[in-house]
Amino acid sequence: MKRHRIPGLIDQIEVDSPEEISRVVQDSRADRQFYTPTALVNWFLLKRSLSALSFAGKRFPTMKPRDAVADGLKRENLWKALDAKIPSIRQGPPELEPLALWVSGAKSDPEVGILTQQLLGELFSDHFVATPESWNAAKVLVAAPRLTNLPKLLWWTVSGKVRRAKQVLADMVNGDLAGVNAIGIAVHNVVKGLQQMKRLYLDDAKRSSLSAEQAAQQCLFAPISVYRQAISAGSVNGCPFSRGSLFILNIGIAARAAAGRRLVFLEDSWSRCPAADWVPAMFEGVWKRASCMRHGHSEAMTAD
Repeated sequence: MKRHRIPGLIDQIEVDSPEEISRVVQDSRADRQFYTPTALVNWFLLKRSLSALSFAGKRFPTMKPRDAVADGLKRENLWKALDAKIPSIRQGPPELEPLALWVSGAKSDPEVGILTQQLLGELFSDHFVATPESWNAAKVLVAAPRLTNLPKLLWWTVSGKVRRAKQVLADMVNGDLAGVNAIGIAVHNVVKGLQQMKRLYLDDAKRSSLSAEQAAQQCLFAPISVYRQAISAGSVNGCPFSRGSLFILNIGIAARAAAGRRLVFLEDSWSRCPAADWVPAMFEGVWKRASCMRHGHSEAMTAD
């Protein structure tokens, strides 16, 4: 945990270790209220993220503060809907066939992003059809909150490139911002997981030694980092912070450590992802279906 502070310019605390990140996300003083601070660098980072991860005057669910999340009926309903799908998706149903073909190498289509976006989009709309346009929109959206090229950032802002990308995605999921986040942001971590799964599957030794559950656990990727902001002054793990200090939680690296697995979905915090159980189950299903096809049939497996 390291604090960078120059009054009026920057007030940030970088957190890298799983243990320290867990302390911060469980601390009630670290929230996602994200009010505009006076430190210039903090203001820029938050403004950039809030601008990208909001639509029609509303923040994406992943940018909402603690009290809004606690009262989120839509989030609770999404959680229940995804949990209800777990027993089926874990067995490798037909809807996973395109991804299983890609993982097994039987399909050469390099744009696994479109296939993944299709799977996630169907969770939010029965009429969802992923296209090259929607996948390009997702690539624009995921880049926008971290864009450091200032001329490019200015151009994207002036030209409305990010706004149009969000509009494309929102129209596909009936304006559901949880859906926009899924097909525009979270989809990229799922794609990373499928790319990892393909590497594992095409390794004869790993394919024969890993169970579906073990393979799935090796394919979980967290976002590079997430923000929290101090709503009051205090100290955590011996590091002091001020009201407005910005915590940068580098969960992408921390989650790869053995002690950081639960950080992938921030499972032990109020901001736990509603898909925390569905995603690993889906990965298990893809592995099972790919293995099933390898043995000469594509029916869903029943159980291990």
